[in-house]
Amino acid sequence: MKKISTFILLALCFVSVRTSYSQKNNVLDKAAINRMLSSGIELYNQGRLNDAVSILKTAEIKDTANWKVLYWMGMSFYDLSSYYAAEECANRAHEILTRTEGHDVALIELLGDVNHRLGNVDLAADYYKQTAEMMGKKTAIDMGIPILIDACELSLKDTKAGRKNKRTSLANEINTVDEEYAPILMNGGRDLFFTARKPETTGNNINPDDQRYFEDMYHAQWDTISLSWKMNNFTFSEWNTNGFDALTYLNPNGLFGLCTVNTSATEKTTKSSDIFELIAEEPLKWTSMDVIKNKSINTDYFEGAASLAQVSDLEQKMIFVSDRKGDVSGTDLYSVSRADEIWGIAERLPNQINSLGDETTPYLTEDGQFLFFSSRGLPGYGGYDIFYSQWVDDKWSAPINLGIEINSVNDDTHFQINTNTNQCVLASMAARGDYFSYDLFQADMTGLNFPFLKK
Repeated sequence: MKKISTFILLALCFVSVRTSYSQKNNVLDKAAINRMLSSGIELYNQGRLNDAVSILKTAEIKDTANWKVLYWMGMSFYDLSSYYAAEECANRAHEILTRTEGHDVALIELLGDVNHRLGNVDLAADYYKQTAEMMGKKTAIDMGIPILIDACELSLKDTKAGRKNKRTSLANEINTVDEEYAPILMNGGRDLFFTARKPETTGNNINPDDQRYFEDMYHAQWDTISLSWKMNNFTFSEWNTNGFDALTYLNPNGLFGLCTVNTSATEKTTKSSDIFELIAEEPLKWTSMDVIKNKSINTDYFEGAASLAQVSDLEQKMIFVSDRKGDVSGTDLYSVSRADEIWGIAERLPNQINSLGDETTPYLTEDGQFLFFSSRGLPGYGGYDIFYSQWVDDKWSAPINLGIEINSVNDDTHFQINTNTNQCVLASMAARGDYFSYDLFQADMTGLNFPFLKK
């Protein structure tokens, strides 16, 4: 009997030691997971999104029921434009949280954002409404939640009315998982110019802010035999720098262009992004690329995305983007004229065009009568939408959204149109597997009710 009691006592001691050891391990695991979570959040805030995902995945393997780990992994995927992965993380986090603690307003907002990007606008609207209710009216307004609700409801209204998007892929052989944008068609659609962020970019440099490659200017030509686009690697071979290079305008004869150059992280020939002029003696055969030397145009801030119009025999008008007032209204559009080869003083466009949000990628028709641009501060469908404004009585009219036929729930930018054929080109976010990136699109706007279209 005594031996049995001793055996039981030893067994109880073993269980006690094992339980203590297990509890200690659990405490250590939780501490390690919390450290990884903190590191993941810090990396996210630094913009090192891939690194954040890596460490948060490790934490998630150790604790599959930690909703905070899943939330921050979802945030990282969202900012990486991996919307399907973000959706999975956010849904799992929501399911776990609903079973245990209840609700978290930041998570509900993320669910709204993810579903909005994926085009699930009815579901997105419901999550945004929950977000607004949880935040309270004032905070929701400050965070722009009612604007997001309006964007979803506008999309639902237009879809219900039978309105459909008209755009199609401009170049399947050019659109890739990498970013392609800023399309320019010339010579009856036989020459395509665009900007892209590809691994083979000049210098092979990666931007530390978003961990993607710098951008270069590209030229493709239509092959009438293979009926496909073929790259011409010589057009910009000596003009692309080791920094950021983006072509934004070409005149019809191919003798003059405007581009944005930023070498502040490489050769340091610019302090930020500046607007340059491309000059050619023969069409598309560039002989010089020089910065515009006007202190009201190029400043120490970001300037770029310039477009030009010949508004009279003696005057040209350029509209470009700058963030010189970025602390107040993000990126804004500025206008400047050139007469007798001398640039004037750049002036910010009025507040009805420049919202408190960001405006970008302006395009002027050849006669300067219509201005197209993208904004994420004006009412639209979500992300950047494309708007137009008309020059009437020496001022720009109130901007008008191009509608669901051209715009989507994601970012739509770099719009240009041939007003003789009603054919337009633009850039927009498109799914590439789990990842969304900018692709080149085209659309026939014939039949739409806009004053700039040929009837």
